[in-house]
Amino acid sequence: MKRVILVISSVLAFGFWSEVFAESFGCPKPYSSHNPMSATSFAKTYRGTSTDRAFSVQQTSDGGYTVAGYTNSFGAGSWDIFLIKTDANGNVVWAKTYGGTDWDNAYSVQQTSDGGYIVAGETYSFGAGYYDIFLIKTDANGNVQWAKTYGGTYYDYASSVQQTSDGGYIVAGRTRSFGAGYDDIFLIKTDANGNVQWAKTYGGTYNDEAYSVQQTSDGGYIVAGATASFGAGGDILLIKTDADGNIIWAKTYTYGETSYDIAYSVQQTSDGGYIVAGWTESFGADGNIFLIKTDASGNVQWAKTYGGTGYDRAYSVQQTSDGGYIVAGWTWSFGAGHYDIFLIKTDANGNVVWAKTYGGTDWDYAYSVQQTSDGGYIVAGYTESFGASYDDIFLIKTDADGNIGSCSIVQNVSPTVNTVSPTVTTPSPSVSSVILTVYFESPTVTSPTLTVSELCPLSISELCQITSGLITPYKGGIKVRGSGEFEVKVYNVSG
Repeated sequence: MKRVILVISSVLAFGFWSEVFAESFGCPKPYSSHNPMSATSFAKTYRGTSTDRAFSVQQTSDGGYTVAGYTNSFGAGSWDIFLIKTDANGNVVWAKTYGGTDWDNAYSVQQTSDGGYIVAGETYSFGAGYYDIFLIKTDANGNVQWAKTYGGTYYDYASSVQQTSDGGYIVAGRTRSFGAGYDDIFLIKTDANGNVQWAKTYGGTYNDEAYSVQQTSDGGYIVAGATASFGAGGDILLIKTDADGNIIWAKTYTYGETSYDIAYSVQQTSDGGYIVAGWTESFGADGNIFLIKTDASGNVQWAKTYGGTGYDRAYSVQQTSDGGYIVAGWTWSFGAGHYDIFLIKTDANGNVVWAKTYGGTDWDYAYSVQQTSDGGYIVAGYTESFGASYDDIFLIKTDADGNIGSCSIVQNVSPTVNTVSPTVTTPSPSVSSVILTVYFESPTVTSPTLTVSELCPLSISELCQITSGLITPYKGGIKVRGSGEFEVKVYNVSG
């Protein structure tokens, strides 16, 4: 990384400064401070000999990444939870599997305040029923600190987990063991050790599912998913609760009475509202990406669709540092192959800043995106176009413009954007408090050796972000005021 160096030539013995200037190689010069940044980009696959898939990625406090999914290549059973820790360049630091003799899958991971990780998914190897919610807490090296299952006699799944402000965890998914209907939304709040503080179901007569949860600034929670019980019978469902899981409001959103609409990702925005991403069947031959911005009460501020004539799906959205949004999913409408990874950057009003696809001649999927500390983006999913003959984990790191150097797997595309006015209803889901049986589990842990393939050479681009600043010399010293990070070097007349 280039650094801004303030080179100050002085004659200290005479008590005055003869020259002050800013030298920033590749950046504009004198009398202003600059903050050069380097953005690393790469595209890599991680695999064994069979199927390996990723569904969640997060940048870690050391600048690297943690990736969660499942594997059929390694582990103790048919499918095992797969956790990979990489450095900032995508090189594997460690990789571990967790599971039993049957199926164990992970869909969400987050680094915790102690430097470890919380992983949520489902298990058929352990628990009380068919599938149970599976929560694993590890240390910074992926060693299990505790592992617990939560569920009843039927099917219970977790799609999303987040550490809460009290050090505990909020888990969202769906249950067939409890609730009012066939599948109900399932929300579980635990303490830091995974002990249940409360568990509640939300739903109606038919299927109601949650795919994303986030703690909100008031200490409550926002939950996004889909409902067949309310609205037109295939709508996006957004539920806002207080800290104890009691409903403050619930709303459905659809565009087209006969279409199917679903939300996979929600985030509270800087203005206190929410951004929701998923897809709708109302546009395109097979459905388009659906992005909805609401205020704090769930009222629509704007709603837009993005896509072409084929399948276009969004599974992850995040507000970016400039107030806009980054959306990740996959597309049949654009790109080089069948499905390609689809990344869309918008401004604060949902207008497309850029849109790009990443992939080869077969199938490539993205399920998770996050803006990184250098202003770029990290994307996780899996690929059939590259690597082995099966699915391989696919990790893409882009710069702020979605580029990976001059890599040929990237294409610029222009999706059709429609501004729409969704139909909104205010349902009253049935809420039930659940007493859960929780089991302590001891999954088998392995440390496999992965085959890593580099599809795009590591690229490091240098950015100069001009920041305001003032350098004032005075007798005996200097005063530096400004924003951004820079290094000051002071030299005397002898150098």
